[in-house]
Amino acid sequence: MKRLIIPLLALLLLTGAAQAQKKTTSLKKKGPTSASPQVLATFDGEKITVQDYQEALKTLPAQLQWAIAQNRNLRAKFLDNLVTKKMLVKTAKESGVKEDQEMRRRIEEFKNELILGKYLREKLEHIKVTDQEAKAYYDKHKREFTTPKEVRARHILVKTKEKAEKIYKDLKKGADFTKLAKEYSIDKASAEKGGELGFFTRADMVKPFSDAAFSMKPGEISQPVKTPFGYHVIQVEEVKPPQQKAFKDVKEEIKKQLFQEKQQKAFDKLVAQVKKKWKVETHPEKLDQIFNSK
Repeated sequence: MKRLIIPLLALLLLTGAAQAQKKTTSLKKKGPTSASPQVLATFDGEKITVQDYQEALKTLPAQLQWAIAQNRNLRAKFLDNLVTKKMLVKTAKESGVKEDQEMRRRIEEFKNELILGKYLREKLEHIKVTDQEAKAYYDKHKREFTTPKEVRARHILVKTKEKAEKIYKDLKKGADFTKLAKEYSIDKASAEKGGELGFFTRADMVKPFSDAAFSMKPGEISQPVKTPFGYHVIQVEEVKPPQQKAFKDVKEEIKKQLFQEKQQKAFDKLVAQVKKKWKVETHPEKLDQIFNSK
């Protein structure tokens, strides 16, 4: 496994937003002491607790969270980065860095995002999708959950019809398909495997090829088939009929889809109600001065 590095700057950016609303924790306050298992690190009267660590961890992408959980060195590195970040913040404050207009604007913007997020969660948290709703959707849309017919075939691709016809005749006389594919096919990727293409659906191949392959039975060999790539001699090896996926295999997928649809519908309704509350005037024509000035 390749070594995973967590750059400090990236960590600051990833954890900064989630931690922005938290105040510095001091050992002078009541709470866990440095000897407590809840305290992971201390410096100059400050501490980082298990809760601090867990909250910062939640702000990382899921893949990175998993990697840290699996690797002791990464866990320690993440803690070290949190300590470094807190020391840098403390140093910045002690150096006299003051809030300016841009900082206040960004804080206000972030606060508004938090308020909006909490409001939307409260308004939409009632949304649920039952197993019965999912089953009703499944029964009504079974075609969505049917895997299409698939064919496993191999082919020999050549440039001329004459060459393809010669190969076809040789195969009908009992020539070895694998040997001819390796010797003559210009599709080098499949030629190395004796012309094998594996399973494919009708939509995976160009129409003339699919029309021929999906009209054949296992073991049959086609007459030369012309496509934009040249002339193919095809042999079908196996056919998989369409298969209906069981409800239990797609239930969670359906519930997720229905949940998102319900959520979007509720959000659109909420927006419509808000827009009725106030009279809004917009002047999109004035946007030209922003873009034309560049």
